[in-house]
Amino acid sequence: MKKSSKFLIYSALVCLVYFGSIFAFWKSRTHNPYELKDGDIVFQETDSNQAKAVKAATGSRWSHVGMVFHQDGKPMVIEALQPVRITPLSKFIARNPSSFYAMRLKDSHKEINDNTIARAKSYCDEQLGKNYDFKFRWSDDKIYCSELVWKIYKEAADIELCKPRIFKDYNLTHPTVERIIKQRYGSIKNLPLNELLVAPSDLAQSDLLLEVPRKAQK
Repeated sequence: MKKSSKFLIYSALVCLVYFGSIFAFWKSRTHNPYELKDGDIVFQETDSNQAKAVKAATGSRWSHVGMVFHQDGKPMVIEALQPVRITPLSKFIARNPSSFYAMRLKDSHKEINDNTIARAKSYCDEQLGKNYDFKFRWSDDKIYCSELVWKIYKEAADIELCKPRIFKDYNLTHPTVERIIKQRYGSIKNLPLNELLVAPSDLAQSDLLLEVPRKAQK
């Protein structure tokens, strides 16, 4: 066999191994272990400065949440980032695969139907492009992640996934939390302590939700 032919075969094998490794890595980063349906709620732990403050204030690992729906047969997530957007589920998972967690309404087969899905879609369409609420106010001109999920269920099915809390229910004295408050409100004295609030952890602790069944291992 000529040297040039050997080189071409070797190069092809290297390319196959290289791209195979990339594919395997991406597949592991985007693996979805759940049998997801429309309306399922997906949580993740993130590591931004805001996420660290949220985790410190709530005492929970969860710092972000979104809701699943299917678009042309593909699983997507509506989530409040900056701005509110629709994200492919694989991209959502890839941010932190080890923390991906999914929950579902316990009586979803009774509560979620074509009508509630249509109402949810209509409400979500109205939220797309809306600015993220960095001050976590219970208003409708801006919105944050857990507020969005809570209000989708409220608007579509008249279900309150959890009772909204208020700012002063959380740990506001943690140094990481104090820094964020100072950045966004100037001082804790300017914080509306009785403002309604729902954190990702409040949704995760809801008595109305349970973990989504996991896919059978092959």
